[in-house]
Amino acid sequence: MVELFVFRTGAVKTKENVFLGWLNKPLNDNGVSEAKKVARKLARKKITYAFCSDQVRGKQALLEVMQHHKRAEIIIDPRLRERHYGIFSGHSKELFKDLFPKTFNAIKWKYQAKVPRGENMAVVSRRVFAFMNDLMKFMREENANVIICAHTNSMKLIREYLEELEQDEVSELVSSPDEYKEYTIFFEY
Repeated sequence: MVELFVFRTGAVKTKENVFLGWLNKPLNDNGVSEAKKVARKLARKKITYAFCSDQVRGKQALLEVMQHHKRAEIIIDPRLRERHYGIFSGHSKELFKDLFPKTFNAIKWKYQAKVPRGENMAVVSRRVFAFMNDLMKFMREENANVIICAHTNSMKLIREYLEELEQDEVSELVSSPDEYKEYTIFFEY
């Protein structure tokens, strides 16, 4: 039996309500505060390894949490990146909603929606599920407790993987950046 803890990054230093995606922005003060709340909640947990994406906000949030787990090894994996919003990256969601009223909800929420020069959830799921398959093998071989700092959409897909959710359930998932999900995983040896 091993434990897996998953949380997501919080608020970043950027214009309000933009499609952030792969833009490499740091956490703002509120985002750091949210990570510190997760850190306090996980302080007594035994963590052997920690994973995050190569995006600065992911590394920053994970480092806050790892203040209580200095012996844990941190591993950067770009497969945990946030969804790439293509031509909409860095632009206001409200502007996009005004310009593309018929497709806004589909692109934002639908699993298979086309995102010009970007990723839909189906594309992101391929990289996140590949990461999770490798992680399960790693956790089994190492008998390791792990924490993952994800992003909004990579966390949804990690939950889909672990909770065996249907694609239409995934878009409805909401995870607060000052909370975490805990999973106990049993392996047959």
